[in-house]
Amino acid sequence: MSKIIDDHFNGLDLDIRKKNIGTFMDQKVTPDVVSGVAECILEYLSENEEPFTINDIRYFEYSNQLVKEVFNKPDVQKAENEYDKFFSQPIKMFAYAGILEEDLTKRPYKYSVTNNAVLEFIGIRERNAVTFLHKYLEKLSSDSNIKILFDEFFITQNRAGYERLKTRFIDFIIENTPKNDPVDISRIFTKIINPLAYKEKKFGTKRGRISQTVISLDELYYNRPNWRDINKDKSLTREEAKALFDDVVENKNFFKYQVTKAKKFVRKLHPFSEIHRFEQYPGLQSHHIFMESEFPQIADLPENIIMLTPNQHFFRAHPNNKTSVIDEKYQAICLISKLDSIEINNRSGENDYSLEDFINVLNTGFETEHFNTGMDYEEVKHQIINHTYARA
Repeated sequence: MSKIIDDHFNGLDLDIRKKNIGTFMDQKVTPDVVSGVAECILEYLSENEEPFTINDIRYFEYSNQLVKEVFNKPDVQKAENEYDKFFSQPIKMFAYAGILEEDLTKRPYKYSVTNNAVLEFIGIRERNAVTFLHKYLEKLSSDSNIKILFDEFFITQNRAGYERLKTRFIDFIIENTPKNDPVDISRIFTKIINPLAYKEKKFGTKRGRISQTVISLDELYYNRPNWRDINKDKSLTREEAKALFDDVVENKNFFKYQVTKAKKFVRKLHPFSEIHRFEQYPGLQSHHIFMESEFPQIADLPENIIMLTPNQHFFRAHPNNKTSVIDEKYQAICLISKLDSIEINNRSGENDYSLEDFINVLNTGFETEHFNTGMDYEEVKHQIINHTYARA
C-alpha cells in the first residue's frame, strides 16, 4: 500500500523556496492527529459533498466524538481555540502535500480531495501516517535542498552538529517563508527532525536539545499509547500485566479506538479469510489470535488480528461458539497463516505489517522471550508449533 505514496509524490515539487508559505508543517502535525483528521474528512465526505471548509470538518459530529473520546479533550464547542489548530494544521499540510486542493479565492477557504487513495491510506492506520510523514518530509527537504543539513547531523550526532542544523534551519525558514519567530520555527523543527530521525534510528530533539536516545515511534505521537510500555517488563506474569494495564490506561476510549482501527486495517488488507486463502472464502470476522481479554497490551496490533469466516471464528477458533475459550491448536494455525500474510505482504514490498511486532505478539502470547527477529519465517513457524505442543 505504501507505493501509492511514492506514486503521489512523483512529479510534485514541494520546494519551500518557491511557494513562500509556511503551512507545510506545524505543531499538531503528528501521525495520530494526521490520521485522525484524515479519517474525519473521509467520514464527512461519506455524508456530504465537496468542497468543504475547515469548520465543516471541525464541527462535524464524528470529529467532535473523536477529539472528546479518543484524544480525551473537551467538547469542540467549548475549546474552539484549542481545536482550531488541531484540524487546520493537518488540513493545511494536506493541501501543501497535494492531497487536497485549496481554494483561496474567498473566505472561508474551501478544500477538495485530489488523491482519495492517499487520504484513505493515512486515515486507516497511524503507522501509515508515520510512513506518509517520513516520505513527505524527505521529499520536502530534498526539493528544498535542505536534506543535506539533516543528513550531516545524522552522521555527526553531537551537540555542535545539532545546534548548527537548528540554526541553519531557522535561518532558512525566515528567509523563505512568512514565518519569522524562532520559537515558533523551533516547534516546527521538532516535527520535522524527529520523524526523519526515527526512520534513520538516530538521535533527534527533545525539550529543545539533542535527544539522549534514539527517537522512538511513541515519541512522534500527540497521544502516546502508554499501554505498550507494559510489554517492556518481562518479569510480569499475565495476571500482573492485565492488572497493570487497567491501572495505566486512563483513556479506555482511546484504547478501544486503536483496536477498532487495527481491525479495519486488517479487514481492508484481507477481504477473504487468511486461512485457506487460495479458496477465497469471505473474511467477515476479525479475530484476536491471542485474546484481547487476556492480552490487552497487544490487542491493537494488526499482527495479532486475522480475518476468518464466521464458521472458522465461532466453531474452530472458539470451540462451540464459546468466545472465552481458544482452541490452542487452531490458534497455531492462525499464527502460521498470519505469518504467511506478513511474509507475502513484506516480500511484495508493501510493508503494511511489522515482523518485529509479530515477534512481540508471539513472545507476549506465549509468555516467553524465545522468538527474535533473527529467525527466518520457517524457523518462526517451527517454533510456533513447538510452543503450542509444549503447552498441550
